[in-house]
Amino acid sequence: MPLRMPAMRRLRWMARRLLAGALLLQGTTVPVHAEDNPWPGRARTAVDYLDRTWGKPGDWDGIEPWQRFVVVDALIDHERRTGDRRWGRQVDAAVRNRSGLALNDDALWAVIASVHAWQRDGDPALLAYAIKSYGEIVADYWDDHCGGGLWWDPARTYKNAITNELLIYASNQLYLATGQASYRDWAQRGWAWFEQSSMIGADGLVNDGLDSNCRNNGQPRFTYNQGVLIGGLSDLARITGDAGYHDRAVRLALAATRGLSTPQGILREPVDAIGSDGWMFKGIFAYHLGHLLETMPEGPERAELMGWVRANADAVWRMSASGTRAIGSDWSDSASATGAATQASGIDILLAATG
Repeated sequence: MPLRMPAMRRLRWMARRLLAGALLLQGTTVPVHAEDNPWPGRARTAVDYLDRTWGKPGDWDGIEPWQRFVVVDALIDHERRTGDRRWGRQVDAAVRNRSGLALNDDALWAVIASVHAWQRDGDPALLAYAIKSYGEIVADYWDDHCGGGLWWDPARTYKNAITNELLIYASNQLYLATGQASYRDWAQRGWAWFEQSSMIGADGLVNDGLDSNCRNNGQPRFTYNQGVLIGGLSDLARITGDAGYHDRAVRLALAATRGLSTPQGILREPVDAIGSDGWMFKGIFAYHLGHLLETMPEGPERAELMGWVRANADAVWRMSASGTRAIGSDWSDSASATGAATQASGIDILLAATG
């Protein structure tokens, strides 16, 4: 059974979560952190560098199509946390650029960013797109193979973690946007299947997917697999009022920060060769961890996670020479590859550090 919060802690947690949700749904651009916090300014500098170096109308040079929507979410989060509204046109154009999407996880990234952009500007076409695309994916690609779950690809060759984590998270976001219980039901159904799927190992970390026998295939535990599930569980707590989901998200965050870091405590992928797709993974983890931290009451777990976040943000800021150089793909290696996706990932950890 999940551990439950004491009554007073639970009340504080729920109050904090309701406040965070209200600010998000209102699309507030008022900074919610202390004026002497250096991290919003550092994030602004990193966003400037992203636009100056790789920005183009409705996209970023060298980025994978699905990553476009992760950058959109980073910029929306940047606006919310810092009050910097300069990138609205880039957000508006990029979220409507759906070129190059091929797989179901690609499509779900676009669904999620479209919901967030709709919350920001109220364009009904964005929400309509998200609802339609989500409905088609669920209707066409959830079946009884492996007892449930979404297929990753139209050819139905692989059931994996990221697609089904995105289903949980997208379902939560659509429930928050529409209030329709069917989305909440899908989020809970997706998690019930995921929890028993064997993709969560004994160490509490999520691996990449299932083999042909519908068992954990032993592939790497990438950082983004942990991050998206943290986001899905945290929001399940928000929409159901069940703090057990929140506790599970915190345990996963602690397992990931302890188990996927260098000896110096810097987040790193479990394999060296991750390719350009992997350049965005750490930022996705940072994005969801940052949102989880906003819901956590003060205490030793929050202190540990926030200390870890700021140590990683410090590493990224040093790597960038205080914003004058690009942020690399490996936060512990200043000579690692750079690009729009690596820069966006660095922005996510700088934003998480705002607290």
